[in-house]
Amino acid sequence: MTNPRHIIPFYQTFNGKKWEKFNSEKMASLAYARIQGKASLIAHFQNSSLMNEDKRCRPILFHSDGPNAGDQEPFPMGTNIRARSGRSRTSSGEETHHDIQTTMTNCDTSNGVDTSVSTKDTE
Repeated sequence: MTNPRHIIPFYQTFNGKKWEKFNSEKMASLAYARIQGKASLIAHFQNSSLMNEDKRCRPILFHSDGPNAGDQEPFPMGTNIRARSGRSRTSSGEETHHDIQTTMTNCDTSNGVDTSVSTKDTE
């Protein structure tokens, strides 16, 4: 499905459709990507700060041709991975803060209590 001639039929088949496999009212909304092509996407993400994140947050790659088509393949790590400013996630899903000022606000104010918190953590 990596041939450009499949774009229009794919769009017509999936855009605006519900994912019937799941019990959800969500509808697919397709849009053209700024970065096109497998090689370009790999080049863009392999040095991305996403590669410093928990494995569950990193991009994944699949074989697109041959007998392994559809199977996951290792994502090539870059040689100059950028650092992410702000917070990152640990393997347990917890956020860690690195020398930044963070403001967290609980939007549920139904109890009339202001639950805004400002933290600064210097690890």
